[in-house]
Amino acid sequence: LEAWLNDHSRAPVAEASVVVLAGPGNNGGDGRVMGHYLTQRGAEVTIFDWKQRHLETLRPGGPQAEPTPVGADLAELRQAMAGADVVADALLGTGHGRPLDPVMRVALDLARQERARRPQLVTLAVDLPSGANADSGAVDDGTLAADLTVTLAFPKTGLLLFPAAQYVGTLAVGTIGLPDAMQIAPGLEMLDAAFVCPLLPARPLDSNKGTFGKVMVAAGSSLYVGAAYLAACAAGRVGAGLVTLATTPERALVYATKLTEATYQLLPPDDADPQQRARALLDGLRGYKALVVGPGLGQSAGTVPFLEAVFKGVQALPDDERPRLIVDADGLNALAKLDRWWEKLPARTVLTPHPGEMARLRGGAKVSGGAADRLAVAQEAARAWRHIVVLKGAATLIAAPEGRLRINWPGNPALATAGTGDVLSGAVGGLLAQGVEPFDAATAAVYLHGRAGLRVSARIGDAGLLAGDLLPELPLAIKETKAPA
Repeated sequence: LEAWLNDHSRAPVAEASVVVLAGPGNNGGDGRVMGHYLTQRGAEVTIFDWKQRHLETLRPGGPQAEPTPVGADLAELRQAMAGADVVADALLGTGHGRPLDPVMRVALDLARQERARRPQLVTLAVDLPSGANADSGAVDDGTLAADLTVTLAFPKTGLLLFPAAQYVGTLAVGTIGLPDAMQIAPGLEMLDAAFVCPLLPARPLDSNKGTFGKVMVAAGSSLYVGAAYLAACAAGRVGAGLVTLATTPERALVYATKLTEATYQLLPPDDADPQQRARALLDGLRGYKALVVGPGLGQSAGTVPFLEAVFKGVQALPDDERPRLIVDADGLNALAKLDRWWEKLPARTVLTPHPGEMARLRGGAKVSGGAADRLAVAQEAARAWRHIVVLKGAATLIAAPEGRLRINWPGNPALATAGTGDVLSGAVGGLLAQGVEPFDAATAAVYLHGRAGLRVSARIGDAGLLAGDLLPELPLAIKETKAPA
């Protein structure tokens, strides 16, 4: 906390003026403890005691002043905030499920007004912004948006869901003395570098390209030429030993000018017999560890029978020759047109739908892009279909048939642009080719994809990212993940 404030406040902690809004319960107690620690580090701290309706001033090295009563209009609190560098919200914690108390609402609104007047004012939430629901992500309309939320012991699910996620700011996890050996029931797992690093494949010094596997990408069409390039390049950028693009001879000439490292499995033209096209792909699949299907294939009349034949052929392969399968984009749209489509796929296929594709796979039942309904939808779908489900959105979820659920954070609006999903599916394929188990490959790919996006947006901002910008960032995201700061 001290380091963050030193970086983001207009004054270092030793010179800062801090106002703590302290509620009646444990959250208020945590705020008081924080205030005392900040005082020991040189800050001047004013605590607004909501229950007693008074202000307490703590000064470094000085005696505590007598509490100052606060009137009904909270004028004294307004005056304290006018000179503050930081306002810390410690009014309510995880146990709150009711609308904000009127006085709390006024206190938070005073901070909001002061922030509007002085944008340099830092707002801090202790455990979670008051009025945010720790489970559902719902918020009271009086909730104050934080620049930094220091959540205690573990992240709360609601902090990663919308609309609460918009109020969290930077999310940090603080310790409160829980024993290291404490057993925590399995639940939602949040991705970070320490979590993802052990999932990444080793890169031994005596490696060759065969060590890191071969991935085939069946993607692209005359309308969506770039999708195949994005997926194939991403597979290579996460470390696959060989990437092969299954496409027509005409498009292969186009791809070869930009993706010179790939090899090609040539298919008959798009309007040829779908069975012949599928057979041409399957004939070249021997020795491949992963098959990415769907990005940019289009939705012409031949797409569904072509893919149905491909899936049937992959299913028929012996277990030790069957590649891991990833289905994305138009591959998912094709599946949605087949009865009991999930039975036509090899076990633990990785599916990467966005909310619209997920709705089609579920027969039209809608799903949000970032609210709490996504948790149950992803888990139930993975369990029912017996496949790995990557439900893309503002906070992407990865669900396994056994009930495990992982979430990526933070979201990044810069990724909301065409083609980024193609990059993700290729990254999953590249990791599967290297022998990573499907649930872990999907997890690592989602994290690396998000990390690459953050690297780009750190340079250019939250708009203007193009999907191709992610490709050179993927190896750097791997490097960062293996050696986190």
